[in-house]
Amino acid sequence: MSPQVNTTNTPKRPFSSFKSVTNARKANFTYAPVKRNYRNHTTESVETHTKVKSFLGALAGVGLSTSLIAKKQKLPLSKPMNLFKLKYGIPEMIAISGLGIIGGALGGMIGSKKKKEKMDEGVFQFMNATVPLLVVHPVTKLIDKTRFKTNLPLRIGAIFAALLAGMKGAAVLSNKINDPHDKVPDRKLTLLDSVANIDDAVGAFAVAKIPVVSKLEKILPFIFVWCGYRAGQSN
Repeated sequence: MSPQVNTTNTPKRPFSSFKSVTNARKANFTYAPVKRNYRNHTTESVETHTKVKSFLGALAGVGLSTSLIAKKQKLPLSKPMNLFKLKYGIPEMIAISGLGIIGGALGGMIGSKKKKEKMDEGVFQFMNATVPLLVVHPVTKLIDKTRFKTNLPLRIGAIFAALLAGMKGAAVLSNKINDPHDKVPDRKLTLLDSVANIDDAVGAFAVAKIPVVSKLEKILPFIFVWCGYRAGQSN
């Protein structure tokens, strides 16, 4: 007699030990917040009130600096649109970015235990906003003294090369300032950090006689508010 076959038990699938597609997708989704937090330089979720205070602090710093510059350039503050007519040079960019970042960092520090982290991020944002500019400016001035000053592709290429060198230098310098004894991992440059260098590119392209790009000077205050906000919400 042949042995009785058990029809009540379902045979085990040979590949049942592998994750299902649904489970695999869920596992992948758990990694996304980690990468997003890294880009924002946060180790935990940021409270809404911290975000608000960081934004308001950055807005106050940028507002104060732009108002002082407008007054110096004899643009009446009674006309708010005059803030979009400011003329930018290195001192103006340093002043606006500096006060915006200080305001954002101080705003985020109110009621927070992560004051050192916000201060460090403020240093990084300030270096990232100013050091590339200090590298680009002499490069454009040097090109102006050569026979290549009318060579637009060469000027644009030199500007981008100087921007990249300045961004790398800013990252190295800020890490040295924040962590001189190299006790913690270095703060890495991210894509979001590149937003802060739009101001450098705009100023450099204005010098390179590209009128369409130079008109983007109007958005510089908003960029510096963003830098200050990032410093204040970092933890």
